[in-house]
Amino acid sequence: MDLDLYAKVEELLGFFQERQKLYDIYIQKLLSLGVKRVLDVGCGSGVFMQEALKTGIEIEGVDLSSEMVKKAQNLGLKAQCIDVCEVDKRYEAVTAVFDVVNYLTSKELKRFFRCIQDVLEPGGYFVCDINTLFGFEEVAQGCMLVDKESACVGVDAEFDGTVLTTSIIYFYAKDGYYHKKSGVIQQYYHDIELLKNLGLKLIDIDFVTMYGEEVDKALLTFQKE
Repeated sequence: MDLDLYAKVEELLGFFQERQKLYDIYIQKLLSLGVKRVLDVGCGSGVFMQEALKTGIEIEGVDLSSEMVKKAQNLGLKAQCIDVCEVDKRYEAVTAVFDVVNYLTSKELKRFFRCIQDVLEPGGYFVCDINTLFGFEEVAQGCMLVDKESACVGVDAEFDGTVLTTSIIYFYAKDGYYHKKSGVIQQYYHDIELLKNLGLKLIDIDFVTMYGEEVDKALLTFQKE
């Protein structure tokens, strides 16, 4: 996955209202669980962390994109550019917001869940969201063009039943010239039954409608026994 390219185009792609809706759902879930110390994996530019801090949640973040982490740090947030498997602290809860789990292959998920277990305190919670089949087939798939004065991004996403392959072309103005960057991002459909067998106990499922009336996401809450 071209993490730094996505960092550059994220704001152009928008979906701010949808993201805020999902952030609110996560925060209500964390508050209902009664947790305070949280690690956000794949924290991005830190917007979710900002929202969580407003409610009194003590939250830190990690992300593999150095550009994203710089944005979060510029907001005064505690964020590091490291893999979750390198984290040496323990938390009451871990979050992975807005498709983070869908960016991992089935093989990568096994390692990821082991590392989540390692950073959770006994009885701690892991809260994540995944796209439903409808979310991939009817929401994520398709083409989009965003044209601004100083930048333009084109997105073409195709879903083959298992993998969503998204091609991104990004044009931007700099020093009087237009520059081009391109890359491919892949996301993977995961059945909930697969995730139930990765070492954490699934204790709750909340189905979410982000873009219409049909369920396109599932919010999963796991617990370390």
